Amino acid sequence: MSTQHAQRTGLLLLMAGSAVDSTSGLFTRLIAADGFTTASARGFFAFLILFLALLWRDRRGVFASIAAIGLWGFSVVGINAAGMVLNMLSLKYTAVANFFMIFAAAPFAAAVAGRLILGEKLDGATLLAAAAGFIGIAVMMFSGARSGGLTGDLLACACLACYAAIVLIIRRHGHLDVLPMICATTLASCLIGLPFANFGQVSLGAWGGFAVFGAFQLALGNMLIFNAVPRIPAAQSGLLGILNAGFAPLWVFLFLGEVPPTATLIGGAIIIGAALAHLAWTLTRPTAQPALPEPMMT
Repeated sequence: MSTQHAQRTGLLLLMAGSAVDSTSGLFTRLIAADGFTTASARGFFAFLILFLALLWRDRRGVFASIAAIGLWGFSVVGINAAGMVLNMLSLKYTAVANFFMIFAAAPFAAAVAGRLILGEKLDGATLLAAAAGFIGIAVMMFSGARSGGLTGDLLACACLACYAAIVLIIRRHGHLDVLPMICATTLASCLIGLPFANFGQVSLGAWGGFAVFGAFQLALGNMLIFNAVPRIPAAQSGLLGILNAGFAPLWVFLFLGEVPPTATLIGGAIIIGAALAHLAWTLTRPTAQPALPEPMMT
């Protein structure tokens, strides 16, 4: 396969993965269950699909593959699973657009964390984009404080912190096998939410919704995304957050008529504008910076 064809395939996979992954907001609106119950059930059904995929890939070595991710891999699993649960809780308390617009700033949060904790170089363009992204978040959170959605926005910011921690671990400890790691992550998210879940009131229809949510959005979405990223230039992987921030509000608007608040549109425009400007700057540089790992907690 030529490089150009591989990149084209990668971009198509990334767009498909984003379209699937960004349906999490729609599913949380369609399924009448609290955040912990949703997170636990979604994680369980996603785990079933991903475990079957891992079993198909590794046959008898499936458990060895999971164990091989090691201590730091399991650290990523724990943090990412917590982020998945926080994601579901956030979407229950704030507008879908708010969560995805805030989370679009995740690479900038990771870049700042890398500078503060690992001493990584932070160029001026990234610093300016990060500052703009955080201003956009502040605009949305100020509106949330006035309208009652602040809890959800704060939970979305906690997801940013989880993402930044994952990036720091991967930056420091190198390549980790993705499939067993996300397989273990979905199971861990199920177990984290389980003690607080309330399955007693869940209808048969809701169980069907959970199954589709886990298998389609979480399992298929992640498999498409992680098959896309190795095929595209590092800088282009930053498109994921931008695409998600565009697709997610679109789904809830088309199917449920949920219109983002004005402050979300203003703050989101600042964040997406900063992300697009930074992406354009990165693509035109003679030497591209390494891509940040893509978020796995939506």
